[in-house]
Amino acid sequence: MTEEYSWIELMSVLVLFLVWGIALLIFNRTTVPRIDKRIEEAGCSREMPVDIMGTRALSFSDVLALGFLGINSSKYPFINGELVNKYATSYDKGLGFIVSISQYVMFLVVFIGWLIRSVIF
Repeated sequence: MTEEYSWIELMSVLVLFLVWGIALLIFNRTTVPRIDKRIEEAGCSREMPVDIMGTRALSFSDVLALGFLGINSSKYPFINGELVNKYATSYDKGLGFIVSISQYVMFLVVFIGWLIRSVIF
C-alpha cells in the first residue's frame, strides 16, 4: 500500500511541477514585463525592482491570485498589491492564479505524502 501512495505522489508532483514550471515561465516572460511597463507609463516606480531567484514573479503571482479570488491583497508585505492589480488584466490574474495554486498544491501533496509515510506507516 505504501508503494501506491509513493507512485501517486510522484506522478502528482511531476505533473504539478510541469504545470507550475510552464505557467511560471509564461508568467515571467509575458505578464511581469507587461505590468511593469504599464506601471512605469503611469509614472509610478517599479514594484520590487530587484529579482532574487525568481521571487519577484512569485510575489506578483501571489498578489494576482489573491485579487483573482477577490481577497484584499493591499496588505501583501513585499509589493504594492493594489498597484499590481490595478494594471493587470484578467489574463494576468488567471495566469497568476494558476502559478500560485499549482505551487501550493504541489507543496501540499509533498507534505501529505511525507505525513502518510512517516506518521501513519
